Amino acid sequence: MVLQEFSTLPNLKLSERQRLPECSAIYFAIAREQVLYVGLATNLRNRWQNHHRLPQLEAVNKRCEVKLFWLGCVQNQLNDLEHQYIEYYCPTLNQTKVPDRPIIPSFQMLTLSLKKLNKRVIGFGVCPADNQRLKTLILGYLAADYREIRLATTTVRKNLQAITRKPNSLFRWREVVRSRDGAHWSTRCNGIEIRLIPWFEERLMHNPSMYSVMEEKRFGAWTSIPMPEYEAMRQDVRAMSFTERLELARSSEIGQKLFPLECGAQFHTVSGVEILCVTDNQLQTLLSKHSHLQDQYPKICAIDSDPVPMLGF
Repeated sequence: MVLQEFSTLPNLKLSERQRLPECSAIYFAIAREQVLYVGLATNLRNRWQNHHRLPQLEAVNKRCEVKLFWLGCVQNQLNDLEHQYIEYYCPTLNQTKVPDRPIIPSFQMLTLSLKKLNKRVIGFGVCPADNQRLKTLILGYLAADYREIRLATTTVRKNLQAITRKPNSLFRWREVVRSRDGAHWSTRCNGIEIRLIPWFEERLMHNPSMYSVMEEKRFGAWTSIPMPEYEAMRQDVRAMSFTERLELARSSEIGQKLFPLECGAQFHTVSGVEILCVTDNQLQTLLSKHSHLQDQYPKICAIDSDPVPMLGF
């Protein structure tokens, strides 16, 4: 059962929990289509008389309505089903101690991930949910040559491992394909799956390629550059922000040739972070050139608004 099917389950507002039936069930606390908590109960009504998460959910309920959904089942299935649903939805409140440690919501951890990687990551698109999978956000981390691929993979791995080790959240990145030369990662956040895949094309953060753009701007058709000028150019490139490099590349003929994907992409908000995302035209071109993308993500569409729901509490 995935998120869309919750509408078929019986449900009550959090404030109406006294009316819950006395049955064994898996229950889901949901607000704005986000699964906040998953649990089990041998007697659902009794379980919610004094639930340990009630103060937290009541705080959320003041900002947006929380509903309790339940799936009736026999008692010997409760443990297995609870484990499956917690792993599947990665709910914000599950497996955090109450009230010993502050809770870090999953979307905040995803936001932190993107802030660390947004100069290397590009958004490819979003696949809608169906009966087999969650809504899926596809991100790519970019590199150019063999050396850059290894460096990019190592950098991404270190950043994601550091985030995964944080103790106050259930949010976890899984390395589903482990490789030095282009690993794949996956995570789930409040009912959305995020996949991070390697994409072996030139990247604006790859300094040596930006030197060609600087040459064109400073020296035009020159083919020989005095060493002091070359060293000054290198220092200038290193001091540039990502946005400055992007604007320089977009204003340069050679930049457009070297970095067509980035120069043609647009900034969009993803989990509250501004990252480059391919346009619909770019996505269609990529799908036509790379059949494996079309095979893996047949319903993918370009990102035009933040695909990650956020709930502040």
